[in-house]
Amino acid sequence: MFIKFFRYSLIFLFFSIPIGIFPKTWPDLEAEKEIKVYGSERSAKFTSSNILYDIENWTNHYSVRALGFYRYYDYPKAKTKSIFPFYYHIQSKSDNREYKRILNVNVTKEKEAVYHSFYPFVFWGMDKNESYVTTIPFFFSSSNDTNSKLGFPVIPLLYYHNRETFGENRNYYLRFLTLMHFELDGNQGLHKFSFFPLVYYSKNNYLFLPPLLYFQNQNSNENEYWMGPFYYSNNKAKAESLLVAFPVFGRYRKPGIELDFIFPIYLNYANDEEDYHINLLWYTKTNSANVNVATNDGNVYVDFDFGILYNLFGYSQRTKILKGSLEPKSKDSSEPKLVKKREFNRENSNSFIGYNLLFGIFSYERADTKRHIRLLPLAWFTWDEASTDNVVLLPPFFPIWFSYQSDDLEYKVLFPLYGKQKDKDSEFRVYLLNFYLTEEKKENNRNEQSYFWPFVNIYKSDIDSGHRILPFYIHRNFEKDKKHYHNTFTLLSSYRKTMIPSYSETEFLFWPLWISYDEKKSQYSGEEKTVWITPFFYRNMREGGARTNLLWFIDWEWYKDQDLSEYSKTQKRIQYYPQEKLSHLLIFPFYKTTSSFSIIPISFNDWDNDGYKTFTLLNYFKWNRTGHYYNFLYLIESENTESDYQIQSLGGLLGNFNIEPAQINRLTFLWLGYDKKSYKTIYNFFPIIRTTDAENEKSRLYGPLIYYSFDSLDEKTELMFAGIGYYHNRTKSDNQYSTYVLLGAFYQEKTEIERGYVKRGSLWGWLWEYQTEENGYEKFSILKLFSYSKETDGTKKIMGISI
Repeated sequence: MFIKFFRYSLIFLFFSIPIGIFPKTWPDLEAEKEIKVYGSERSAKFTSSNILYDIENWTNHYSVRALGFYRYYDYPKAKTKSIFPFYYHIQSKSDNREYKRILNVNVTKEKEAVYHSFYPFVFWGMDKNESYVTTIPFFFSSSNDTNSKLGFPVIPLLYYHNRETFGENRNYYLRFLTLMHFELDGNQGLHKFSFFPLVYYSKNNYLFLPPLLYFQNQNSNENEYWMGPFYYSNNKAKAESLLVAFPVFGRYRKPGIELDFIFPIYLNYANDEEDYHINLLWYTKTNSANVNVATNDGNVYVDFDFGILYNLFGYSQRTKILKGSLEPKSKDSSEPKLVKKREFNRENSNSFIGYNLLFGIFSYERADTKRHIRLLPLAWFTWDEASTDNVVLLPPFFPIWFSYQSDDLEYKVLFPLYGKQKDKDSEFRVYLLNFYLTEEKKENNRNEQSYFWPFVNIYKSDIDSGHRILPFYIHRNFEKDKKHYHNTFTLLSSYRKTMIPSYSETEFLFWPLWISYDEKKSQYSGEEKTVWITPFFYRNMREGGARTNLLWFIDWEWYKDQDLSEYSKTQKRIQYYPQEKLSHLLIFPFYKTTSSFSIIPISFNDWDNDGYKTFTLLNYFKWNRTGHYYNFLYLIESENTESDYQIQSLGGLLGNFNIEPAQINRLTFLWLGYDKKSYKTIYNFFPIIRTTDAENEKSRLYGPLIYYSFDSLDEKTELMFAGIGYYHNRTKSDNQYSTYVLLGAFYQEKTEIERGYVKRGSLWGWLWEYQTEENGYEKFSILKLFSYSKETDGTKKIMGISI
């Protein structure tokens, strides 16, 4: 009740309380001040108690509270002193925690940290090895042993820097106007740099120049370089590298995979399952011969290699000249079969003879009892001496004719005129080396023809079809996920077409000029076409209109408006004739539409049949047939609608006027005036009169706090002369009340819901005081000299002496 008394007595101070007056608290320190005592308990703990002040003094607890403004607590956990609302101080007794506030200046100490603020604009402080300063919204700075920051971050990002120290190394980061940034390293100097969107640079990692299509990325495990058609990457951790000069040259290495190509004259590919080699480089060595000595499993071999025109004709041989102590490894015989990659070579054989012609197109190898033969692009045919009953080889030392046939496998070669490979699932035929090739597969009924394999190819099956002329042209048709695809690629272009029953899309790209074309046809949204010659020209055409852009700064768009024209007597229906209208026109900085005109970024204007809007030089104005709205930095704000008119300043804080056709809803200047809301009506001419009327409550204030009353469903309060002459408060739900006349000097009466406590008296209990409780406790005193009391156990005392 005492707190409610001062809340209502000081209601006039509410509008003058500054932001940030509320103190920083620690719950464990504040909780011990929330215990309420009264009656018999209070009489035991408080040495003095009246309307002006209270003095508490018992074990480890001492407090003084005076006039509702002053508080002093000395409790077990902390000391606290406050003069509301100007001063507040709390200090812990057990650790280094302290908070002090004078008006809006705050100081907080916690452990080794000290924080200051001039709320809500300036904040500064320091911890063990750290300090900071922030001025909202203009500036911030922070620093510690290894880092310091400084910036002007808000309106807009003008400048920011960050200094970091790690041992002897120092890093410095700076950003200016958002677009430019530097990073300096104490050991490396200029470490990183960027200027959006022209350059991105890192000394150890990357360099990116978008206008030149150049990119460079380097680190300990991976290097990348890219410029136009040239690209190189090397991943040391994966032992993977790629070098491309698109589309002429390529080289790729990865464990288990090798690829080299120079279109159209050189191709080398090998992996764990297959290998291919074609070489038409006539400028290589004219001939070569090498003799080497090798050992394997204790045996000593002589290896001999001979080549003319770099494998126009090649010969390789191994001969064992010294037998070691170890027996040669046994090799199991097997039936003849087709393999994509050789299963044996010279290095794992005791004796070896190999021939190849025309740069590897035709090859024959004999290793111990094993045999290999291949005519590209057929697979390797491998067999063993133990299973040669169906193999025909003429002549045996250098086969010109080879033939093998069984129930499910057939392999024939008549070098250089003919080759055939057939099994239960497929059949290949090769004519004049790889000049002409046919292929048939039972799977999906695939048929394929190639000329000068692998450069010219035509194929067709139940699921796809296509053709190619490498490296100039590739075309493919196929179906996937119920979508039909038609793709065509050349050295300088890409064409893609996707179709489903209700939709189709066509895309075309010409490189390196970046000319693109896109066409979409939909059963629901119609047809749309887009042409883009980057960055000079853009055009989009659709059924509803078209848009064009030149050099980004000039842009316009037309659209078709359905204009009702006439009624057709022949067709018995209304005819609509589309009419083209200009949607917008941009010639930077001027921008115009059918309903707007702007000078970017100075002025923006928009209108329609019902109204008009403009934002020019910080003024905003909106007008329509039902009213208007005007705003200048919220210093002046005016609005007129069909139902009311309002003009205000600073959001209504400085002044506000609102009127409806039949009544004035609001008329205020500062806090003075009249305000009628849907649920409340206020007349405020403080300090003369202030009244409030709502559905379930009302209040009255007359004079400079001469009389104030508040009545609601829950409570009723009355004050005279700011509560000094008279104060009464009653809660209706439990009928608890408190009454003070002349601040309790003439009379006071107070109840507490617990234990049915009632206290009455004059001169704050010094003249006389009478207290009762439902538990039987009674106390009557005069001048604090004579007292009579009856304790809860029935004991009666006069002046504290039992009788």
